[in-house]
Amino acid sequence: MIETAIRYILINDATVKDITTRCYPVTIPQSPTYPLILYTKITGMRDHHLQGPNGRAHPRMQIESWAKTYTEAKTLAGAIREALDGYSGTASGTVIGSCLIDSERDDYQKEIEVYRVMQDYFIWHEE
Repeated sequence: MIETAIRYILINDATVKDITTRCYPVTIPQSPTYPLILYTKITGMRDHHLQGPNGRAHPRMQIESWAKTYTEAKTLAGAIREALDGYSGTASGTVIGSCLIDSERDDYQKEIEVYRVMQDYFIWHEE
């Protein structure tokens, strides 16, 4: 599963691990400790040939860096980008052909006073 592979890459990267190992799918737990990473599959595209599915997919994943300061959020986002952008290999049993960043956006959640950086990646992998 690509979500498990992405989490594995992030929490085992030395630079990311120096900042945080808190990495959650889809939702943040109540009363979280920052900084943290949130990951969500945005789209789940699959490749086909004339006879049907070929066993490869290229979803868009959103990886978010959450922190109490803008600098912390940007630093975590930079570490994530270094770990993921251009990655190819096998992670947690999933063969990843390519992982490429597509976009990056900054945000501030006024209600909870937290900064976040949202990055979108296209990931080509075998299913």
